[in-house]
Amino acid sequence: MTRSVLVVGAGIVGAAVTLALARKGHRVTLLEQGTLGGAVSGASLACLGTHMIDSEELPLLIWSCRAWRQLAEEIGADIEYRRCGQIRFIEREADVAVAERWIAEERAAGLAPTLLTPAALRALEPALTGDVVAATHSPGDAVVNPFLALRAILRAARSLGADVRPHRPARQVEVEAGRVVGVRTDAGPVAADAVVLAAGPWTARLAAGCGVALPIRPRKAQCLATVARPPTIGAVVGACESTGGVEAGYTQIQQARSGQILFNSVLAGGLSEDGAQDRSPEVDPRFVRDSVTTLLRLFPSLGGIELLRSWVRFEAVAPDDRFLIGPAGPAGLFIAAGDAGTGFVRAPAVGHLIAQMLAEDALSFRGELYAPSRFAAAA
Repeated sequence: MTRSVLVVGAGIVGAAVTLALARKGHRVTLLEQGTLGGAVSGASLACLGTHMIDSEELPLLIWSCRAWRQLAEEIGADIEYRRCGQIRFIEREADVAVAERWIAEERAAGLAPTLLTPAALRALEPALTGDVVAATHSPGDAVVNPFLALRAILRAARSLGADVRPHRPARQVEVEAGRVVGVRTDAGPVAADAVVLAAGPWTARLAAGCGVALPIRPRKAQCLATVARPPTIGAVVGACESTGGVEAGYTQIQQARSGQILFNSVLAGGLSEDGAQDRSPEVDPRFVRDSVTTLLRLFPSLGGIELLRSWVRFEAVAPDDRFLIGPAGPAGLFIAAGDAGTGFVRAPAVGHLIAQMLAEDALSFRGELYAPSRFAAAA
């Protein structure tokens, strides 16, 4: 059955949901408070991988990575899709066992990660000469250009009739007799049979306006970029989980097609209170120090390279670092938010799930992992 659906938020998740719904023949309107992809999606390093994310989510991650490959082939635009593989460095002997557990779980799911010796690592990444005891390698992981990918998805959705409206903030989800009827904007109401909130860290605020409490918090997503240089780093390079947690923090280092080296290293925690996402803070000096230290520890030959730019956006984080996907509160309201910084890789699958939920079809993945109600049930 064709329905009119409003999607709020034109980041990568909102764009993927819009395309998935438009492909099913729904009349879709996408509202964005600012520029398209102007929040955290445009700031993403856009790694599309299955490695060391969540064992229970492997079926969804595998499906989503395949969907990205198909999209890159079919979309009719260069989104700088590149299957470069992903490396996770290991700096302590005790953490080799952690890596081996991840590898065993992923190989059981049909993937092909391997454990590398320092010599094998340097054969794969010659510039990675820092003191590491081992590394993992996930050969199928990929990257895209976040700006080009998001724009290509929105063009595809528009070609199917989707109405994409930037600079149109949603102020309130309108509810009548227990069912959503649309969204109120500064330009007036926009009617719809269903509303999908894919507004990242703004999602909880919009949901609260119609009586739905969501445990989504904003967290800083900060990145640095160097000046362009000749090809130096082939894969996406990150930190392996430690036996005591993510001791090394979240690290991601990669080289863009432009030659710029993009990198960050984020210590655990860092959650902010609601409202932080409404501001544009500067990059934290400690973040710059930690990120540069990690980069040069791994790639000593980059000493002296100039930093070109830095940026900060806010990602949406749920307590268990998994998406909230599905119906919540009044009939016709759906949530698609809480990506914890990995929205790009999951976005096609999120769109697929929302389309299935709207049609009340059987789900391709375990819906209980993402149900917004899971936190209320736990409480």
